[in-house]
Amino acid sequence: MKQLFTSLRRLVSYAVPLTRRVKTVHSGIAEITLSQGHKTLDTAHANYSYGSLQRVLRYGIRFTKPEAAKQVLVLGLGGGSIVQVLRQTPEFRGAITAIEFDPVIIQIADEEFGVRPDDTLRIVCADAFAWVPAALDQQFDLIIIDLFLDLTMASGLGAAVFWEHIGRLLPPGGYVLFNTLTADSVLIDGEPAVDYWTQQGFDVREVEVELLNLLYILHKPG
Repeated sequence: MKQLFTSLRRLVSYAVPLTRRVKTVHSGIAEITLSQGHKTLDTAHANYSYGSLQRVLRYGIRFTKPEAAKQVLVLGLGGGSIVQVLRQTPEFRGAITAIEFDPVIIQIADEEFGVRPDDTLRIVCADAFAWVPAALDQQFDLIIIDLFLDLTMASGLGAAVFWEHIGRLLPPGGYVLFNTLTADSVLIDGEPAVDYWTQQGFDVREVEVELLNLLYILHKPG
């Protein structure tokens, strides 16, 4: 019966978009919309998963050699579309650790999108700015940072101490994929982010995607 109901909803969505609204802990009202047989997760002003954000991250990840990553850290799981992007990447066989601050978003990822912990995916409900400093013995070949509340980037991204810890988690040869908005200037302790990262020894590449998103790809030379 549940499978029949799901199939009927999918058929109806080709005529009329179906939206369910959920109050989250940190992200305001989340909207799960089924339209044209495709489901997305949005907040008031931003796509959180499976829409434009997924296209942006899919494009950006091409510059990070994901097929070579054995351990991936995702800061900001959302509905889990980045997990899908990684798993659809040819030759990617790595393990993923995903940190998500909002427990309701984690529940939505599970119930609406089938993204849940398994042998290759660990999901942790935690504040990334508390979890990262406490990850003392871990390293990740690829770190994906997508920390927003609606259209607002998390303030902790502007702190040098956060990036010092990111550098510690990243082995030589590793990559960071950092999603920002073109309208926002990224400063780290008041200094332009690119200048700061360069001084820390990173190779930095800027990639503008779909007019609104600016991706920074950081590479730690091996």
